Amino acid sequence: MKIIKITSSGEIDERAFSLLGASSKRNDNTKIGMFGSGLKYSLAYLLRKGIKFRVFSGYREVKFTTELENFRERSFNRIFVNGKETSLTTDMGMDWTHWFIIREIYCNALDESEGSITIEEHNSIDDVTPDEDFTSFYIMVDEEFESIIQNWNDYFSEKRKDMLYHDEENKIFVGGEKVLIYRKGIRCQCHEQIKGIFNYDLSWVKINESRIIADDWDFRYKLVTFLKAITDEKIIHTVLYNINQYWEKNLYWDNATAFSNNWKNVIDEKYLIPYESAGLWEEEIKELKGNYIIIPQAMIKSLKITFGDDIKVIGDNAISNSKGDKKIIENIDKRQAYLLEEAVSFLEDANFKIKYPIKIVKFNNPSVFGQADDDVIYLSEKLFNMGKRKIAAVIIEENEHNSTGYGDESREFQTHFIDLYLGALEDKLSRYL
Repeated sequence: MKIIKITSSGEIDERAFSLLGASSKRNDNTKIGMFGSGLKYSLAYLLRKGIKFRVFSGYREVKFTTELENFRERSFNRIFVNGKETSLTTDMGMDWTHWFIIREIYCNALDESEGSITIEEHNSIDDVTPDEDFTSFYIMVDEEFESIIQNWNDYFSEKRKDMLYHDEENKIFVGGEKVLIYRKGIRCQCHEQIKGIFNYDLSWVKINESRIIADDWDFRYKLVTFLKAITDEKIIHTVLYNINQYWEKNLYWDNATAFSNNWKNVIDEKYLIPYESAGLWEEEIKELKGNYIIIPQAMIKSLKITFGDDIKVIGDNAISNSKGDKKIIENIDKRQAYLLEEAVSFLEDANFKIKYPIKIVKFNNPSVFGQADDDVIYLSEKLFNMGKRKIAAVIIEENEHNSTGYGDESREFQTHFIDLYLGALEDKLSRYL
């Protein structure tokens, strides 16, 4: 049968199995572990699941047993270490899995120096032998442990041979069908159904007591900071030309940190086009004949902040103001000009004052008919297939949005329109409420 053997230099103190929260590594950033609970949870899990295992401190075996104990009408299996009672029970770590067990014991071994993990063949777990001056864990391999062994790179980065980048503290590996994040070689996040450009092994990731990423927002922010500082132009090129279809697209690219100059080198003379509104720029894309890169709007905005006019952007003004959602139609046709003039004339004759300039645009969102923005009234080109009445209605709405600053569907905007209507009735009757 297969047996997992995990060893580390030195002989373990048996109190490590019973003192919950006792950790000498909590303030040591060179260590993988820090909480002092993982080994106890592993012990509880193995005993609860009935998985055969043995532990040796040098030549001395550490024995684990349980005794049934009642507490407030419930029964628990209290854990004993070498016959000594502990406060631990086998109910600890109820949401743990086999993977957590290997992770915890192996992480502790790595922290203690000369940590190693091997798979051995024995007739039974009774045949295993201890090593002098080493702590040795032997765990019998069942079906779930076998699955972990067969997919080792999903859990540990140490044997991966597809590394693309490394510095003193971080590594980047080829991505693919899942997003894998390691901390100091040990997996701390996995998105099984989400594709990533890369997999990452990052020493600075903050983890919680379950050894998973403690704050996803903070992690995404800092990952962008790390990627922006990268000077490896192969990595930068891979990000720029692949990002739209991968997990990295939704990172916080608009954070305040600057890009390295190498990003500008890779972009070179190519035009940047916002992914979210690429459909607005079909004509321009055809004319550019491949001399462009389509990337997320937040990334473009941040690149513009770093490099200014050194990079070229289609729809530059709109993107700089975070408004890459429309394309202004510079030359409207005669029919559009006629319908707009008719609608405006009607409103002016009715003494409705239009306070803002009007521009006709193509919206990226086809359900948007109008927009009030930067003291301008933007009308969708689609309005001009709906008649003068619809055009006039949208002009009124967007004019009032600009005047009041109130958003769509807000109570304030509804109240404003009611007051406007009542005022018109008062003027018509010459009676004022």
